[in-house]
Amino acid sequence: MQGTVVCRAVDLTSLTSYAELIDELEEKFQIKGELHPRKKWNIIFIDNEGDAILMGNHSWGAFCNVVQRILICSSQDVKKMSAGSRILTGVVSEGNVFSFDTAES
Repeated sequence: MQGTVVCRAVDLTSLTSYAELIDELEEKFQIKGELHPRKKWNIIFIDNEGDAILMGNHSWGAFCNVVQRILICSSQDVKKMSAGSRILTGVVSEGNVFSFDTAES
């Protein structure tokens, strides 16, 4: 998975929680159990203002209202990055990201 950029759509309207979203992402990339403990990978989302935020910092409803893109990047890269929109630049330049556009009906 490392070093690959993949764009896929995720329909958040069919999900009801972060746990379901994590299950969906793990299934899409055949990485069962690697996102829940946040040991190897972390999930970051880009909100409607362009800020990069660790997933789980908003309630599920608030998350669904503001998320524009979901990124999976290595835990090591997240530790290296600063907060705010600079996260996106750091993730993309490292090339350790999976990108998901949200699809809402």
